[in-house]
Amino acid sequence: MCSDHSEEEHCAVPDPCNTVILPFNCMSYTATNQDFVQHLSALIVQTVQRSPPSFAENKGSPLGDSRTTDKEDGYFEMGLHEGDQTCEFSTTRSSDNIPVESVDIVKILWSFSIHIHKGLRQFASCLVLTDDMLAVFEIPHQELRGKCQHIPSALKLMLCFPYTDLTEFGFLLPEICLTLKVKTSDNCLFIVSDLQNLQDFYSCLHTCYSQHHMSVLPSSTLYCGKANLQTFLGQLMELNCISAEDVEIKGCFPTYLVCGNKTNVQKIFHRPESAGNSKERSKNVLCSALYSSVYKSSDRGPCVVHPCWIFLTPQHLYIVKVDFSLLPGKWVGTEELGSVFKLNRIPLASLVLHPTHGSTQQKGSFSDGHVLELLVGYRFVTAVFILPHEKFHFLRIYSLLRTLLQDVKTIIIFKASSKPDAVRNHVVEANRHGQSASFCKPHLTLSSLYPSEFLMQKITEDNQIPVHLHVSASLQYVAGLKGNALVEFFHGNIAEVENEELRHLMWSSVLFYKTPNVEVMACVLLSTKAIYFLLDDSFIHADEHQSDFWNKENSDCENSSFHLSCCFVLKLNDLQSVNVGLFDQYFRITGHSADHIVTCLTRDSYNTHTFIQQLMAVLSLLARTPSPEPVDKDFYSEFGSKNTGKMENYELIHSSRVKFIYPNEEEIGDLAFLVAEKMDGLTNLPSLNILLYVLAFQVNHVEGSAQNTSLLQPKTLILTSSDLFLFDEDYISYPLPEFAKEPPKRDKYQLADGRRIRDLDRVLMGYQTYPQALTFVFDDVQNQDLMQNLTLDHFGDDDSAPKGNAKQEGSRSREIQWYIFIPSAESREKLISLLARQWEILCGRELPLELTG
Repeated sequence: MCSDHSEEEHCAVPDPCNTVILPFNCMSYTATNQDFVQHLSALIVQTVQRSPPSFAENKGSPLGDSRTTDKEDGYFEMGLHEGDQTCEFSTTRSSDNIPVESVDIVKILWSFSIHIHKGLRQFASCLVLTDDMLAVFEIPHQELRGKCQHIPSALKLMLCFPYTDLTEFGFLLPEICLTLKVKTSDNCLFIVSDLQNLQDFYSCLHTCYSQHHMSVLPSSTLYCGKANLQTFLGQLMELNCISAEDVEIKGCFPTYLVCGNKTNVQKIFHRPESAGNSKERSKNVLCSALYSSVYKSSDRGPCVVHPCWIFLTPQHLYIVKVDFSLLPGKWVGTEELGSVFKLNRIPLASLVLHPTHGSTQQKGSFSDGHVLELLVGYRFVTAVFILPHEKFHFLRIYSLLRTLLQDVKTIIIFKASSKPDAVRNHVVEANRHGQSASFCKPHLTLSSLYPSEFLMQKITEDNQIPVHLHVSASLQYVAGLKGNALVEFFHGNIAEVENEELRHLMWSSVLFYKTPNVEVMACVLLSTKAIYFLLDDSFIHADEHQSDFWNKENSDCENSSFHLSCCFVLKLNDLQSVNVGLFDQYFRITGHSADHIVTCLTRDSYNTHTFIQQLMAVLSLLARTPSPEPVDKDFYSEFGSKNTGKMENYELIHSSRVKFIYPNEEEIGDLAFLVAEKMDGLTNLPSLNILLYVLAFQVNHVEGSAQNTSLLQPKTLILTSSDLFLFDEDYISYPLPEFAKEPPKRDKYQLADGRRIRDLDRVLMGYQTYPQALTFVFDDVQNQDLMQNLTLDHFGDDDSAPKGNAKQEGSRSREIQWYIFIPSAESREKLISLLARQWEILCGRELPLELTG
């Protein structure tokens, strides 16, 4: 979409000369400003007195200025005649020879209006309620282009009618879009303003109308009375078969919403053929979901982009588009809602501010006050907020909801550049000038001692991706950061909490409770406020909610100056417990829900121990909560059955009230019993001692591939005094969380293969594919049908037999080979040492250990 992102991706801004918005400074003119009220009163009386007895309307182009008048239907729509000059802002009479009587003005509303009558026209407006009539003033379009200093004196009265001519009024969209129907059903005015002022205006209009009628006419097509925006959005969601779990509306904003870079946006806002182009782009579902409706005039005038409404909820951003061409005159019942209103939604986690937003916006300019540049996945979206202050209101709510969002979020990572300083300065400049910076990034007042030289050196040393794992380009960029650049990256791209400090960094595979079979590489960053998991792109494709919005087709993401990545945040205040696995090979972090359970498969006792130590240190910095009051136990809880099925482990309750749970000897005993049970009694339980438990990978070579590729399958390797076992283990589901309502679908340990140490023929250590990968070569004893029996018992069919590699060498017995890679050098050396000792005890000679290329 963007031919040169470095120059244009932050410039996707429509021309203010062709974009109707409500200026900031007009809001200061209210009904309490007596000079302004008298000026409006004089304009109304002056225009009414010089109009013909029968009301007149404009016959000009629906998209042009209203100037000529003609008679029709008892109301008039008018602008100044060709020879007339706009009245200056003054409280004096405009002419001495015309008697001017004052008009009592009851209410003033600044708004954005869409007028439908023999065409469609939208303009910035000022609506005035008097004792007897309603007047609509237009802010001339040329006044919107400059500083808007003379708006009151430039107002043009373009519509005025008595309340008796109102045939119907109510809300097209409850609370946010008021509709007035005058005389004929095909003449309609849609009024858009902020919720509170529009509601006050409606109430005042209702009062004024009722004073001239015995009763208010009921509305068959509009929302009146107790209907609210929440109910309306719920109806649209039901029609679109969308779950209403997070339908609580936190903010609603009328905006022009357009996909594309500077060139695309200018086409839509300037060129007549853009309406056709929008149809072409609608082939892309996401883009068409974001486009505002485009109205093309019949006289080849400029195209008009209609506003849509965006709703912020705790989990999503909803987009409601209205097809004004079907209104008025259409019965908008429940069945017609789907044709008039189009609803789309975007996960809030996938919506981010453009990384260079604000860098070129001058304070007080049109772009600074109304334009916001966003990214949805890799697609650029320009939002132009129609009403004053709405942009900043949106940013405040968006920032808060993103911080509270308990989900995997999209973040921006700048690509490695030959000019890193230029990129960094560009971002700093954006934060300095952009209004969004103060809303979307925490205000940092860090200690002058942070970060210390020792901490910088330690984090830099730890910032290395394990050699056996392949990661996406975004994480490769993070791994290349050193020293201050790494700390700046953390605070500029990841940090969400005010005044937090980065204390530790670790690369590890992670598992989520809801996706127990998907192991994802992550950069784990521990700060004084939260734990951040910067995830590999493979998680995006595994998560169906993220994948649609990360579709890179037609996005030209390769030419952009940044990557998008996923980040999961777990606040330390939400942390409840930490379970440390056997032999410190992994640990599980548990929060308050299933979405907040993550297992870090470090496969290294040193990394586990270091992280736990650092975690305890930062938890000590949190405000300590008092110990809970002791609960009086009844007889049954005190003396009842203790057999709850939960393993009693060693627990350490930290001063922050976080539980650190360690495995005890009983768990080792239970695992030994399980192993003996799987061996079908062939192993003597008293002599079965678990010497080593280590997380490893089984290497499966892919046959027939163009390259010599291999697949790594996570396995748990257990060494006992007489056997070697490979297990498939569930590292995330056990022990059961307190909120779990049913047991996991699979057992914690599932035996994949097991061999006697005495059947081990030799061990090969090679350096190809993976450094110091081990190959265990076993003699497959002809009379040993142990594993066949185990396979049939456990899996139920022959096709699921263990996938050890077998060789047939002449008349010799078959050989079984295990290709095992152990990431931790310490665990690998310990395994070889213990295995060699046990093999020597059992076989009476040294274990053959061969080095291969």
